[in-house]
Amino acid sequence: LTKTLAKPMSKRIKHEANRSPHTIRMLQAIGQATHQVTSRLTIWSAGYKVRSVKPCDAEEAQKKGSEFLGESIVFLVGGGVVVWEYKNSKEKEKKKEEKRLQEMRQTAESLEKRLHAIDDRLIALEKVVKDNTRHNIFHERYVEPAVLRNNNDVRENVTTGWGWLWPFSGGGQK
Repeated sequence: LTKTLAKPMSKRIKHEANRSPHTIRMLQAIGQATHQVTSRLTIWSAGYKVRSVKPCDAEEAQKKGSEFLGESIVFLVGGGVVVWEYKNSKEKEKKKEEKRLQEMRQTAESLEKRLHAIDDRLIALEKVVKDNTRHNIFHERYVEPAVLRNNNDVRENVTTGWGWLWPFSGGGQK
């Protein structure tokens, strides 16, 4: 698509360049250089040693220079589009990553708030349990739960206090 759009622009520039005597000399110089390079590469690729390359006539050099100019313009336009697309894709990728990081920060903040709320509730519940055990008619005292033995053990090891309740709650002591 880019080449299709750049070709008419290239033809117009070539046409305008062939009207001025200054640009005609420039195109002839470019054409002679192009002729020298392509001739040398052709001879070298055939396996021969290059001694000299005969220059082409002015009309042919001008034509080769014009073609080189036109193809250079198409190449530059295509390269510019590729660079522009690459830059845009990087910007989109950067914005997407920033959005993902922002969502992660919000999730972390939300989880941290929930953790603090759960900690506050736990402290309040422990206080209620301690207050209730002081007024217990069975005179059983509250004992802090032991540290969990592993991550899969959900029930704490309660040996005194409310330990009699565990068998009836579906868990049982381990």
